[in-house]
Amino acid sequence: MIRTVLPVALLALVLSGAAPRAQPVPADEFEAFSAGRTLYFTRDGQPFGAERFLPGRRTLWRFDGGPCLDGAWHAEGDRICFAYADDPGAQCWRFLRDGARLRAVLVEQGVETGFSLDFSHADKAPLDCPAPDVGA
Repeated sequence: MIRTVLPVALLALVLSGAAPRAQPVPADEFEAFSAGRTLYFTRDGQPFGAERFLPGRRTLWRFDGGPCLDGAWHAEGDRICFAYADDPGAQCWRFLRDGARLRAVLVEQGVETGFSLDFSHADKAPLDCPAPDVGA
């Protein structure tokens, strides 16, 4: 009986479209994971940028190949919001865990925009921030 019920139940689950949903990462878990680390992100399989998480919820962001920007983060509900020195307006992301996968989805006015980044890896190495105007 179990051999028959289990495949039928799995088939019903698949046909109903009910699949495990990606779960937002709570701010305390995000902070525990990111503190003292540099997180690297990709978009469509290509390097996008990296963020170093410093004490006091301060950060250092760098687009791939770009300059470093000082910032800070805070939580707003299930979103992690970042403000940077060059643009003090907050940019909010919903970090979603889907099994072993972690991605960040941009949220504007409470709505996911469809723009997302995939978490690639993390390490404890400082972010490589070249000095501006070297040799100028």
